[in-house]
Amino acid sequence: MEAALVEATGNDFLILTVTSRLARRVLHAYRSKKIQASVKGWKTPSVSSFNRWVKNTFDQLWEPFRPLSKLAALRLWQEAVRRVPLPEGLNEGPFLYLELQKAFDILTRHKQEPAGPPAGYPLADWRREVSRHFIDLLERYQYISWAKVLEKLGEAVEEGRIGLPEKIILAGFDLLTPAEETLVSALSGKSNLSLWRAQKSPDANTEVRVYATPEQECRAVCAEILGAWNDGQKELGLVFLDEDYFALIRQCFEELTDREERPPDALRYNLSLGTPLSEHPLFQTAMIPLRLPGEPAPNRLLSSLLTSPYVRKERDDWGGGIRAALWMAGRPKTLRDYLNDLEHRSYPTKLLHDFTVYKRRSLKVWLEDLEGVWKTFSFPVCRCETDTLANEHLFDIVEELKKEAGHVEMDMNGVLAWFASAAQGFEVVEKTPETTGIQILNLIESRGLSFERLWVVGTHGRALPEPTRNLPFLDPDEIRKVEGGTSEARWEEGRRNLSYLLSSSSHMTFTRASSLGEDTAYLPCPLIPDQSSSGESQLTVDLWKAPPREWLRARWLREGLRGIGRSTGTEGQEMNDRMSASLPHSMEVTEMEDLLSCPFKYFAARLLELGPLEEMRTGMDSAERGTLIHRILRKFAGGLRAAAPDWPEEEEKALAFLEKTVGDVLAEGGDDLFHEVERLRLLGDGQSPGLLKEWLKEERTRSQEGWRFEAAEASFEGLPVGNTDITLKGRVDRIDGHEGEGKILWDYKTGGLPASREVLREMVRPQLPAYLLALKKGFLPGLGPCSDKVKAGYISLKNASDIAIDPLKDSRKDVDWEDFLPKWEEEIAKKMEDPLHGLFRADPRPSPEKRGGACEYCPYGNLCGIDSQKKIDDENEE
Repeated sequence: MEAALVEATGNDFLILTVTSRLARRVLHAYRSKKIQASVKGWKTPSVSSFNRWVKNTFDQLWEPFRPLSKLAALRLWQEAVRRVPLPEGLNEGPFLYLELQKAFDILTRHKQEPAGPPAGYPLADWRREVSRHFIDLLERYQYISWAKVLEKLGEAVEEGRIGLPEKIILAGFDLLTPAEETLVSALSGKSNLSLWRAQKSPDANTEVRVYATPEQECRAVCAEILGAWNDGQKELGLVFLDEDYFALIRQCFEELTDREERPPDALRYNLSLGTPLSEHPLFQTAMIPLRLPGEPAPNRLLSSLLTSPYVRKERDDWGGGIRAALWMAGRPKTLRDYLNDLEHRSYPTKLLHDFTVYKRRSLKVWLEDLEGVWKTFSFPVCRCETDTLANEHLFDIVEELKKEAGHVEMDMNGVLAWFASAAQGFEVVEKTPETTGIQILNLIESRGLSFERLWVVGTHGRALPEPTRNLPFLDPDEIRKVEGGTSEARWEEGRRNLSYLLSSSSHMTFTRASSLGEDTAYLPCPLIPDQSSSGESQLTVDLWKAPPREWLRARWLREGLRGIGRSTGTEGQEMNDRMSASLPHSMEVTEMEDLLSCPFKYFAARLLELGPLEEMRTGMDSAERGTLIHRILRKFAGGLRAAAPDWPEEEEKALAFLEKTVGDVLAEGGDDLFHEVERLRLLGDGQSPGLLKEWLKEERTRSQEGWRFEAAEASFEGLPVGNTDITLKGRVDRIDGHEGEGKILWDYKTGGLPASREVLREMVRPQLPAYLLALKKGFLPGLGPCSDKVKAGYISLKNASDIAIDPLKDSRKDVDWEDFLPKWEEEIAKKMEDPLHGLFRADPRPSPEKRGGACEYCPYGNLCGIDSQKKIDDENEE
C-alpha cells in the first residue's frame, strides 16, 4: 500500500490518511524516491491527514463560526450545568465538563441527538437537558462542534465552493463515523474517491508468545529488537496494545542504549508517546503554590519548590537557609510562619505569601498572580529539551485559560482542577526523527505503516479486543448505536485491528504476559492462540543467570553481575589492568593528542578501533569543511607569489586568485547545492561577507608589516619525543617569515580555539609544540634546522565576523618557546610511561568538571567507568 501511495503522489491526487504519521511517511518515501532518481526539484504532493485537511479547508471557507476548542467547551459546559439542578452524587467541576463533552462528541459524530426527549435514564436525561443549554450557548457565542464542521464542509463541497482534484484516496481508515461518511459521500459525488486499506488474515503461524510478567516480556522483546538492529535490519517496529506497557518499554530502551548519556540527535528509536504533561516535574513544580494552602505539612512542598532545579538559586547559601527555616527541630509551623521565616532570611517569598492569602477570585487574576510568583523565583530554569517543551505547553495553557475562562470566579482548588483538565491530552514528547530504524507506536499510530519486522506486545484478552468503553452519560439505546459501544462491536473491531497489524510486516511476533502479579492474571487473546514451547506455558528471562547479550549493555546489570561474581568468588583471580597491546613506533600528532587527553580514549579509539555507528548526514559536516579550507589555503599560499606579484601593495590579483582557488577546489567535490552554499560562505556576496575574503584582509595587513609565506602544509616524520622510542609525524599548516621577527608557525582552526592552558600547563594539545620541535630540529623538508626566533599560534577561521591571527599567549605575555619546549618533552615522556607499559587508565585532561573537558564529546564514557564513578560521587554528595 505504501508503494502504491508513493506512486499515486505523482498523479496530482489528493491523499488523505488516517494519521499524520502515515502522511509524513508517504511524503518521506516520495522525497527519497525523487532524491534517488537525482531529481533536483519537485512539487510537494497533496498528502495530509484527514483531520488536518478538514480543519485547513474549513478555515478557508470563512464561516461565521469558530471551531470549538477544549477550554472553550469546558467554559460553556460550566454555564450550562449551572442552569440545571445537579443530580445527587455528581461534583461540579471541569472533570464533569470533560465527560459531558466526551458524550457530546460521540453522539454528534454518530448523528444522534444529544439533547433529545427523556428516555427514563436519570443521568442520560440530565445530560440531555444540560446539552440543550450547551447547544444554545454554542449558537450564541458562534462556536461550532467538529461534527458540524464536517457537515458544513460537506455542504460546501456539494455547492462547489471547494476545488477538488480528479481523484481522492482515503488511506488506512477503519470504519468511518456517520458524520465522516456524510462528508466522504459529498466528496465522492465530485471526485473519483477510493478507500485503501492493507489487511491480511491470520494463519497457522500466527501465535502469541507468553512470558511470566510484563517486565519479562518487554525485556525479551526489546533485546530482540536491539539484536535485529545490530544484525543490520533497520525498519523495525514495536506496537504496544496495552498503554501500561509504554513506561516499561521506554525504561528498557533507556537502559539498553544509554539514552540518558546520548545527545538527542544520536537516538536510534522514536517514541510516539511521551510523559503526560501533568506528570512532568516542571508542571508539578509550577502547581506547588496552588497546593500549599491545603497541605497539612507545608514545609515539604515549600522545600520542593525552593530547592527545585527549575528555580534559580540566587546565592551560595541558598540551601542552608532553607533547611534552617523549614527543617529546624521544634513543633510544626503554619504556612504563614514558614513564609515569614524565609522572608526574614531574605528569600523572595513575599508574593508567594500574598498569593496564598486569597480565597476566591477570577481565574485571570489567579493566573496573573501565579505568573508573578513564578517570576520571583526565575521559574522555570529549563535544563533540557523536554523541560523546554513542558514549559511551552504550560504557558500555552495559561494563555488559553485566561482567554476562554478568565472571568470565572473560583477558589484555589478550582484553579488546580482547571489546570489539570486543560493539561489532559498534552504530552511532552522528545523530538526524535520518525525515520529512525526503530519505531515504538500505539495501535492507531501504526495503522498503514510497513516494517521489515514488527513486534506486538500486550496481546492479551483485555487489549485485543479492547473492552467496551465506559460511557456513563449515554443510555443503553445510545450505546448500542455508537462505534465500539457493545462487546460484539469490539470483537469485530479487534479482528480488523489484527488484520491491519498482520499486513504491516511479513515477519510478526506477538507476545503477552501471563499476569501482572499474583492478584492480576491476564486472559489469553481470543483472536490468536498462545504458543507452546516444549510443553512450557510461559517463557522467562533471567537477567542474572542467563542474560541476553543485548542486556549486557545495561550498566546496572553489568555492575550487579560483577558484584555477584566478587561476592561469590566466581571471578577467579583479580583481573590484570595492563594490556599486551603496545604503542606504535610512529604516531600521528593527532594520535598523540588522544593519548594525552585520556589514555583510555586512545586505547578505545586507536588500538581497539571502536567507533560510533555511522550516521546519515545531509550536506557537509565540520570535518569536510575543515579539509576543504586547508586545501584551499595550501594551494593559495603556494601560488600567491606567482599569481599576484604586486601583493600586498595591490589586492585585486590576490583576490582574483583566491576566488579561482576556491572555485577549483570546490569543483573537485562535484557540482551540487552544498558546494554552492560553501562557496557563498567562503566568498560572500553583496549581502554577507565571505570568510576567506575577510581573512585575506587580515593577511594583507600582516604582509604589509613584512611577513611572508614560507611554507604550506609541510610534512615531517621521525621526530623523537624525549627519551622514548616513540617518534611523531604530522603536517604543519603554514610557516611565515620576517626579516626582523624570525619565524612564526600557524595551525588553522575552523572550530573553537584551544585554550592556552591546555597547551602550556595541561599539555594535552601537542600540535604547536610538536610542530615547533620539528622546525627547530630540521625535520621539515627544505627548511633545515632553525636557529631564528620562533613563535606559534592559531588562525581562527570559524566565522567571517571573528577572524583571528594571533600568536599563542601565556597570560597576555609572549611564550618563551626556547624555555618551554624542553619542559614539554620531559612532561610528555612522563605521561607516556604507563601507556608504554600497557596501562591505559581513564585519566581525562582537562578535567571533566571543566567546561569543554576531555569527557564532553568522548563516546567511551560507558566503557571506561568514569560515568559510573561520577554518578556514585553525585549520589554520595546528595
